[in-house]
Amino acid sequence: MASPGTAAPAARTSLLPVLGLFFGIAVTIGATLGVGILRQPGPVASYLRAPWLIMLMWFVGAIYSACGASNVSELATMIPRAGGFYVYARQAMGDYAGFAVGWSDFLANIAPASYGAMAAVEFLQRLVPAIAPFAVLLATGAILAFAVMQWFGVRLSARVQQAASAIAALALLGLVVACFLVRAPTAAGPVSPPPAGSFLAMMVLAIQSIAVTYDGWYESIYFAEETRHATRELPRAMFGGLALVAGIYLLLNAAFLRALGPAGLAASKFAAADAARLIFGRASEIVISVVGVVILLTLLNSVLMSSTRILFALSRDGLLWRRTAVVAENGTPRPALALATLVAIGLVLSGTVDRLIALAGFFYVSNYCWAYVSLIVLRRTQPAAARPFRVFAYPALTLLTLAGSLAFLVGAVVSDRRNSLYALLLLMASFPVRSLFRARRKD
Repeated sequence: MASPGTAAPAARTSLLPVLGLFFGIAVTIGATLGVGILRQPGPVASYLRAPWLIMLMWFVGAIYSACGASNVSELATMIPRAGGFYVYARQAMGDYAGFAVGWSDFLANIAPASYGAMAAVEFLQRLVPAIAPFAVLLATGAILAFAVMQWFGVRLSARVQQAASAIAALALLGLVVACFLVRAPTAAGPVSPPPAGSFLAMMVLAIQSIAVTYDGWYESIYFAEETRHATRELPRAMFGGLALVAGIYLLLNAAFLRALGPAGLAASKFAAADAARLIFGRASEIVISVVGVVILLTLLNSVLMSSTRILFALSRDGLLWRRTAVVAENGTPRPALALATLVAIGLVLSGTVDRLIALAGFFYVSNYCWAYVSLIVLRRTQPAAARPFRVFAYPALTLLTLAGSLAFLVGAVVSDRRNSLYALLLLMASFPVRSLFRARRKD
């Protein structure tokens, strides 16, 4: 306690730079790998039909993500601050635009945290049906367990993330090896091509599904201030993590094609489960459930950490409660973590997680667009700023990536107008919230 007449020590609002390259790669893998890669190969194959085209489009998805990583690497090394896309939008376009991007980015991260907990319980329920009545309680418990672990320090959180990401990657690679080494009966038969008039539409649907499955390649940017030698390690973490994820995705698709055949894969709604059933028989339920639980809990830890950093950054800049920017001695922004945890649990209890997951794709792609626009604006307004990493072939690559993201955004609006409308309404709700905090700050 401070003595009479002396001021109390200022609350700590700086993060600890204790994270390295391995954590950056691990959090990228953890945030990107998800149930999508277990489910999406089937629908993508039904759109594309030809094995060579299936493999090519998954590779194209990796290239598109790498172009995004190049653009975001310039921003992350120019402004190595915690908070992700919000930081770049605020620097380029001011508080209102920054808050709107931070608001949507927080929703896009916290919804998968809730979804990851609930989906992990659903996979576990396949093995232990008796837990069905306690699904919400168990999902809440999973979120609280990871929050408590993160409460005890960023170093512990980083170690858990690195271990969990390694286990998740090895589990998927184990499935790949099983598909290639075990002679499984294939679903033989010709694969009928899609109607000529619908080929372009099928390509668009396939690319949209693939792009969403790759989302998460940028996850290391939320931890910029906690990364040692951030200007060097952030690009390495993004490109390194993306390369590993792309390798796993290509191997999984090749493995599913071998195990199920092109026709079988195109007809599958859950390719991993169907392949495991052919290979492991009765034990397939155990295999897929264990793989699913590991992947989803890894996702939960990574997005809960990043959600916390978004709230911390907004608060430190005076756009939310100032107290949410306080950092404990062990490096954890505990008030921000508590708030993020409450929101995640609230989503589980409210039953609105599925709706927000449907909206998350809209938020992901809109954040890409804001990032690329921010890069263009900052190149014009701050041409002399230090840029340790520069986009290759600027502005052509940036404009091309922005055009692709805008096309995805338009496609999302056209294909799912109802959820796109909800997403826009949620985005618009950020402005009265920002005005409220601005008024309170003036008071």
